[in-house]
Amino acid sequence: MLYLVIDKVKINFEPTDVSLAQLKMLVQTFKMYEDYKSSGKLKVAYAFADTPGGISIWDVESNEELQRILFLLPTMPFMDREVKPLTSIENVNAIVNELIDIIKSMPSKPSR
Repeated sequence: MLYLVIDKVKINFEPTDVSLAQLKMLVQTFKMYEDYKSSGKLKVAYAFADTPGGISIWDVESNEELQRILFLLPTMPFMDREVKPLTSIENVNAIVNELIDIIKSMPSKPSR
């Protein structure tokens, strides 16, 4: 299952507000991203150019697996996170075609 994860930093970082501990958590998160990418769980990750945060696409077996991964990331407490399940355009097209077939099979309204 593919999921898009949108992370936005909860607090406004000023350069003087960033602690060494927070930077270490960020470095540790990036290392974990490398490991997840090597295992095929993390497909892509991008940082926003204009604000602290980023997006990532995960390929996991279940919602529970994604929850475990995201919860264990060191930066989790600092993020406002939004998760969107993804599907392919081909899957959407198949559903649209099914809907078309259903509509075609419905009785038409009598004309007045």
